[in-house]
Amino acid sequence: MALRSTSQSVLLTLAAGVAAGALFTACGDDSGGEGETSTTETTSVTTTVETETETQTQTQVPGSTTPSPELPGTTGGDGTVEVPPPPAVPSPPAIPSPPAIPAPPAIPAPPPIPAIPGS
Repeated sequence: MALRSTSQSVLLTLAAGVAAGALFTACGDDSGGEGETSTTETTSVTTTVETETETQTQTQVPGSTTPSPELPGTTGGDGTVEVPPPPAVPSPPAIPSPPAIPAPPAIPAPPPIPAIPGS
């Protein structure tokens, strides 16, 4: 049953598409008049330039000729850089426990029930 309703909706959609296409074709611009046709040729030239730039920067502290020991050695040219982890963030202080809940006040005893007269 579901297959039949699916095929009907597909056919209805196709029929609506054909009808819309025929409507757009029929309502096209007919101002061409005497069958004149104009042709426009367009030529596009696209130029792509790829530039590879490599920049190296060396910074030295005046008076120091030896590199610092924290610098990693060469990586063998694979382009990876080891980044040291950030310093550990201390844990926030512990949340104090809430204050004790006070006991409710004592409920007073109800007054005595009076005796029924005549018993």
